[in-house]
Amino acid sequence: MKHLKLFISSILVIILSATAGYGLLTFISNSSNSGNNSSENLSNQEFSRVSLNIVAIGDSLTEGVGDSTKRGGYVPLVAEQLRSDSMVSSVETQNYGHSGDTTEQLLTLLEEDETVQSGLAQADIITLTIGGNDIVNNLDKVGLNGSLEDFESTIQSYEENVKIIFSTIRELNNQAIIYIYGLYNPYHYYFNEFSQLQKVFDTWNSRTKQIAEETENVNFVEIDSLFNPAEFPDETRSNSDTVDDVNEIEDENHPYLYKEDLFHPNDRGYQIMADALYDLIETDLKNLIIQ
Repeated sequence: MKHLKLFISSILVIILSATAGYGLLTFISNSSNSGNNSSENLSNQEFSRVSLNIVAIGDSLTEGVGDSTKRGGYVPLVAEQLRSDSMVSSVETQNYGHSGDTTEQLLTLLEEDETVQSGLAQADIITLTIGGNDIVNNLDKVGLNGSLEDFESTIQSYEENVKIIFSTIRELNNQAIIYIYGLYNPYHYYFNEFSQLQKVFDTWNSRTKQIAEETENVNFVEIDSLFNPAEFPDETRSNSDTVDDVNEIEDENHPYLYKEDLFHPNDRGYQIMADALYDLIETDLKNLIIQ
């Protein structure tokens, strides 16, 4: 009898051990499958691809004055970059840039042009360059020696107009992400002794950035430091301390400005604009996919 009890106990231990082992294997298998499914879902998420419709509005920098290819400045360049991005399946662009437009003229366009309104309504991304002509019109009145105070009323009018521009766009499209470019100082390279002029551009850009930060789904694209770095790589420049008229610096070569007017970007300048915009869009796309 004693041997029988021992035998039965041994059998029970074996059965219980087998059952526990089977349960453990089943748990591991399920966990593995769950992990594989999670990995598959993550993989699908990581490689989600979006189609983008980019609508560009604004002044000559959007139209592409100075672009040797005549294709539209930074707009086709950033589209090409996005088309090669693993997160993007396709990119369509519409360019409504118009040389010479001020913020007031852009507002009129937004309020009256049905084609532009329709384009904006269907956009996923809206890009904007504006303000350069507002500041140039003021420069024509006060010159390069003008102080920040000489530009204050123009800056305030610009701020009011930009806020209305954003509001008008949002009435047409409350989903698209808006990217507004800051201004670069095209005169700094030649007239860096005019520190007040740089203060005007710095103030202009800081006000624009503040409005962008206070407005939902609006990003500020900073380019002044890119067009006017502390040192230009592999470039030389002449000493223009004695020059006081922009018409006297035709032989000067800013590496990123169109040599015909020394104001608009050249091909390299538009690439800088496209690169800065692409970096912001790519970050936003990554955040969108993660969410």
